[in-house]
Amino acid sequence: MPRTITTTAPDRLTAVLADVLGTDWTLPTVPEWPAVFTSDAADRDLTCYPDWKNGRLIFELSPAGATSNDFDRRRFAKYSPDLTGYDTIHDWLARGDLTAVTDARAVILERLVEQPLPERVPLADPLQTEREHLADQAKELAAHASHFAAGLIWSQPVADDAQRLATLARDLAHTATRVDELRGYKNPRR
Repeated sequence: MPRTITTTAPDRLTAVLADVLGTDWTLPTVPEWPAVFTSDAADRDLTCYPDWKNGRLIFELSPAGATSNDFDRRRFAKYSPDLTGYDTIHDWLARGDLTAVTDARAVILERLVEQPLPERVPLADPLQTEREHLADQAKELAAHASHFAAGLIWSQPVADDAQRLATLARDLAHTATRVDELRGYKNPRR
């Protein structure tokens, strides 16, 4: 029979993590999941929450006040406690000796917090991306056409090369159509 889940789990973990993080981090104001610590000096948020399904804690470091647009600027770390004797991660958080594993969590958090956050990745221009892809495909097709021609001249088997050329040509035509569509041209074959 599962044990009763208490609401003290966020408070207990928050207190232990506050000791690990030190005074540079502001504690969460509301005792609920996810627990969010903030460092004004580092301009970062550290979010902690239990992964109920996998029985572990997830730590997420992000820019302070991050939005969904900042997902690529986050770093993650995971901690899997020994749940022997506990029904769930929540049961461990509510009843377990959280200070006994402080050193392990301190190492994880220290490594996570000291890492720089990834730089924002500018959104790629789809037309430019497809044009670059088209140019690469054209180069590959030209190289295989040269190889095919050499095989003809030297009386080498060329059937496999011809099949590869046909595949490359189909791929090139598909990408060229996509480039034309992105440029606003209608495909006359449709």
